[in-house]
Amino acid sequence: MRRVVGTTWLAVGLVWGLSSLVPARVSHAQSVWTNLNDSKTDALPRPTDPGAQTPVDFEEHRLIELRRITLGRWHPDAPAGDLFGGVFRGDGEFLRLDLMVDGLVNPPGGTDPFAFDPFRYGQHPIYGFVEVDMDADVWTGGELDAPEYRYLGNVARFGGNVQRPAFQDRAAVDGSAFDGDFLTPPYVERNGEEFHLALLGWQFDYTDITEVVGDGDGTFEEGETWNITGPFFHRAHGYEDFSFVEGGSQPGEYAPLCDLQFRHNPAAAVTFVSLVFPLSNVGAALMHEEDPEPLNQRPTDQASVLEALEDLRLSALFLEMFPTGLPEEDIIMGWAAGDPTDSLDPTEWSVTALLGTSYTQPHPGGVFFVWTDVYPNVIPGDVDGSGGWTGRDSELVAQHIDAHDGADGEMDGKVKILDFASGFSVYDMNYDGVVDGLDVAWSGRRGDADHDGDVDIADFASLQACFEAGARAAQPACTAIDLTHDDRVDLSDHGVFTGLLTGPVED
Repeated sequence: MRRVVGTTWLAVGLVWGLSSLVPARVSHAQSVWTNLNDSKTDALPRPTDPGAQTPVDFEEHRLIELRRITLGRWHPDAPAGDLFGGVFRGDGEFLRLDLMVDGLVNPPGGTDPFAFDPFRYGQHPIYGFVEVDMDADVWTGGELDAPEYRYLGNVARFGGNVQRPAFQDRAAVDGSAFDGDFLTPPYVERNGEEFHLALLGWQFDYTDITEVVGDGDGTFEEGETWNITGPFFHRAHGYEDFSFVEGGSQPGEYAPLCDLQFRHNPAAAVTFVSLVFPLSNVGAALMHEEDPEPLNQRPTDQASVLEALEDLRLSALFLEMFPTGLPEEDIIMGWAAGDPTDSLDPTEWSVTALLGTSYTQPHPGGVFFVWTDVYPNVIPGDVDGSGGWTGRDSELVAQHIDAHDGADGEMDGKVKILDFASGFSVYDMNYDGVVDGLDVAWSGRRGDADHDGDVDIADFASLQACFEAGARAAQPACTAIDLTHDDRVDLSDHGVFTGLLTGPVED
């Protein structure tokens, strides 16, 4: 439902009366960047299409594996010519956000079923969202229309519940969370984000791509660097119905053109996906060699994080005087007492990431992604979000089976997930579409085929036997050793297994 407010000269006058017309500079701080590290061997395919039947080939198209997120204040050496050459510095007027991803990954092509071209720029496209909470308030900001595409809507697919205290009662533990009711838990719509970096494919249809280092063939390859301008950094959609921003594709939208870089480092065998964006209009002015403009709530001229946050404050103050009566306006009201200049330190921001890849063929029913990695991670088997796997988690899985066994007409000690994989359950720790004894026996360790709490030579024997047996479907006991979850036990599983070995663990 879209808000209708009186955008009269009175309203405009009130807004401009409340506004400060002088752009603020970013305050200095000791810490100028922060690294958020992610495990190297935790990528798992998590299909989301109904029935998990759409083709996907992980031998041809790499699992997207996040290694690190870096956030900080950035000072470009030549902001009008090259935003990406420079240093992290305490007086930097720009945000820099780097994703370090394993191997060579490519800009994504379109995934629309009627214009399906995900591999336009290479065989390993990256899709997903990086969501940023800038004000340390999870009650402000979020996604009202499509939370099923965000971190809180998918993290349970990775076999556990979130431990971040701010996300208590917010993560979807199964598909029933997406009921469209803003007032009922889990509050999956309320992830607290102010901005998100979106890699969805369609934006690259409207971009300006410069191959800084490349052979000009339109494919992003090893050692290449591309600078791309497009609408990648977007203020949270949940604010749009309650914002005075204008000039976007719809009222309230703050989605200015921004600069993104893909850079492959052959020596480290990683790809950096980097965003540089002005923190204030001082930075925006440096980009264009202009004087700073007032914060005018228009992302089509000088745009910045500060301008977008200042609009939230002004819009919230207006709503205090003229409320809409819609419960969803609560997503912005916390900004009425907020000071946007207090939220301009990237090292203090909270970040979540949901990343993945594409199917090899389109699904006729819509656009779906294969999610492969999240940040922050969950602990596999930790269904209660306590911070680790315990026997209590197995008890909860068993209780879930007892409560729901027979819902499909069969009393067989199994709970089949309706419309898997568009449907899911946190209790389905091995992500096979069924909650059963394999989930009850989960030990909390990947690679623990015999469920004895360690990963040792006995589990390697299971790996070897399953490898020789061929397809996983021919030997259901091999589920626990299919570490890449691609329905077969092969050399890719062996590579992951070697990084999981613990040796025998004494009680």
